[in-house]
Amino acid sequence: MFNVPEPYGDDVANFRIVKKVEHAIRNTVRTRRHRHPVIHISTYLLDRPTTVKTLIAACRRGVQVRVILDEDIESRPSRKLITALNADNVSGPRDDPRAGKCNRPLPPSHGGLRVEPGATEDTQLEVFTPREAYRSVEAPKRDSVTWGRDGSYVKRCNGSCRGKGGNMHSKFYLFSRTKSTHHMVMVSSSNLNRGGAELGWNDMYVVKGRRTLYRGFKAMHRLMTDDVRAGGDKVQVKSGPYIARFFPMRNASKATDPTLRDLKKIRCRSAFGRTQIHISMFYWKGKRGSYLLDKIADLARNGCEVRIVYGAPSRLLAERMRNLARRHVIDLWDSRWDYNDDGWSEVRTHAKYVLVKGTVGTDRRAYRVWTGSQNWVAGSLSRSDETTLNVGLRSAYRSYLNNWDAIRDHSRRLPYSMYR
Repeated sequence: MFNVPEPYGDDVANFRIVKKVEHAIRNTVRTRRHRHPVIHISTYLLDRPTTVKTLIAACRRGVQVRVILDEDIESRPSRKLITALNADNVSGPRDDPRAGKCNRPLPPSHGGLRVEPGATEDTQLEVFTPREAYRSVEAPKRDSVTWGRDGSYVKRCNGSCRGKGGNMHSKFYLFSRTKSTHHMVMVSSSNLNRGGAELGWNDMYVVKGRRTLYRGFKAMHRLMTDDVRAGGDKVQVKSGPYIARFFPMRNASKATDPTLRDLKKIRCRSAFGRTQIHISMFYWKGKRGSYLLDKIADLARNGCEVRIVYGAPSRLLAERMRNLARRHVIDLWDSRWDYNDDGWSEVRTHAKYVLVKGTVGTDRRAYRVWTGSQNWVAGSLSRSDETTLNVGLRSAYRSYLNNWDAIRDHSRRLPYSMYR
């Protein structure tokens, strides 16, 4: 699934990914056979009021809603969600909650509700300060009493949840069961925010019914909730044509970088002829960005057809890529456009994926999609919470290639010449 940002798409096209997540939230309900449905969310940004209202409504109909945000999240919608899901959370079994399930009023006899005189169930969501709301559940522990009776919470990580420094940058959405399916996993480059819909090209891949994959993501969400620090080994879950990987990898280096290892499996002669590589990459810089570009350039020189659309590369790497394009080693496009001449790009690709058609390892007829939240920078590998998903399906490749073509068609071919 892909969105189309402004000014190329209408509201429906802009918010296609976000509304797909909201649709799944609305369709997660309690049933006689599924009495304890759970939604797990990990998103860097969350400023969309509709998403927050949908999550609070899910909590109030008995769904357990567990959300992880980056610590720098600061918006009225996110504060409202923190208050609503954390208001009944306590630090011990004898402590008084400040409100009931999903921030509903407590009975007058309880005495634990802190609300201003005359506040209603709706207005009390705005009563507590962000500090008061966050204090109720700074870090849920293994004892579920800290989640409150509704089983829901919002956790903001200090930097990354499992790394040293960095950010909580993963974007995945899990649903134990919706009306139409079970064990649903959504992996995206998009946050649940307006900017992700209107300002950038984004993608989301949805996997249904893969219990092993779902349980792997669920387990990682819990590790992130509990601030369990990452080790140095690669953490991944395989299920059929899917490989999910979770970062950070502590002390990771060029020698252990899973992305570089994937690229090293590519050979430029295949049953289709020359292997084709299409890349859409948002943030691309530094030492890691440099050695990944080295490998991409090496593949191009060895006969692979390499086409790149970039969104926010460093000046150094952008110049290197333009030089490669000038020498006809790669084909290159810049997705950034500044439509009002204010020095800020109103639109660019925010997707972070690689598409391969050709030889990968021993498979000379491979179709591969490598996507997720991870940019090609060092912090995304060794410090920040990130998620990637490798997909080995021709159908996925074709869908992503169509999306890549759409981004390319709205981008500027490089090297740029005013006389072309």
